[in-house]
Amino acid sequence: MLRLIVLLCSLVTGVLYAEIIVTDATVRLLPPGVPNTAAYFSIQNNSDTNQILIGASADFATKAEIHNHILVDDMMRMQQQSEVVIQPSESVHFSPGGLHIMLFGLKQPLNEGQSVTIILQTKEGESINITANVARPKASAHSHH
Repeated sequence: MLRLIVLLCSLVTGVLYAEIIVTDATVRLLPPGVPNTAAYFSIQNNSDTNQILIGASADFATKAEIHNHILVDDMMRMQQQSEVVIQPSESVHFSPGGLHIMLFGLKQPLNEGQSVTIILQTKEGESINITANVARPKASAHSHH
């Protein structure tokens, strides 16, 4: 009987989270001693209502915030976002130079290939768990040697 209850609960949870799909989640690997990093991913809303992200947390960092790069006085700056709206049937990409999750005060060094969990909070009070892989930043086509 307990197995049946666990199975039913897992099916309900799977259906609930199937409306929001997160792919390509990575946390940027930086040199040892750098206390902050960023997380990137794509998030798709398959529901028929707006999904509104209002925050994030991660047990391996003291603080996590939603940020975006914006142009201020002809300079790009990071700015914390109070919310990100994902419209029905739309995807939002968190990527370098755009929306991202800033992870402040890493509690331990991260290792390439390591999996970490980030939790996104929605305005409706739901939590979305993301498993992200720690990876080196990809080389930019515009990098100088």
